[in-house]
Amino acid sequence: IGAYYLAYLVLCISNRCNRIFHDQSLLYIIMEKRPDAFRQLKGVHLALLGIITAITIVAIILLQMGFAVNKNETLDRTLQTGLVLLALISIVTGFNLFRKKILQARALNAPGELRMLQYRKACTVWWLMIVLPGIFAANGFLITGNYAFLALTVFLISVLAIFMPRKQNIILLLNLTDAEVARLEGK
Repeated sequence: IGAYYLAYLVLCISNRCNRIFHDQSLLYIIMEKRPDAFRQLKGVHLALLGIITAITIVAIILLQMGFAVNKNETLDRTLQTGLVLLALISIVTGFNLFRKKILQARALNAPGELRMLQYRKACTVWWLMIVLPGIFAANGFLITGNYAFLALTVFLISVLAIFMPRKQNIILLLNLTDAEVARLEGK
């Protein structure tokens, strides 16, 4: 139940962000209130990484305590196949969406703040497409007790950790000038 609540919370935050991103005047206000956009993006990434790691740890602890193990072989195979396909499709689709949005943001003839917000939106969508299959895999591990689900979750955590936002990469991807970088840092 806790995993479903966290997934719902993440989706609500994502929907709130999507509503905010559609109002560009509000975007500039948000950027003024949060001085360092690079740290803010790292914070979102770290929060999502923490959520999926915490859910995985809770699933391991609950399984060690003997909760909720179902030894149904058919369910186990069905979940394995479905979750592996979901994870694969989600990662590939998420990356393609991310790449498309980054190219659009780079081509924008707009201030760096707006391009950075487009980058943040693209990252958030991609990260959520990595985290959600991980949450489902952790639940599959809890339901079946099969360590293949744990391995899938650890793999997805690793993928998410690898794609941590780096300031130099963001500057390069978005073609940010030194003045834009200074504004984004809140200087």
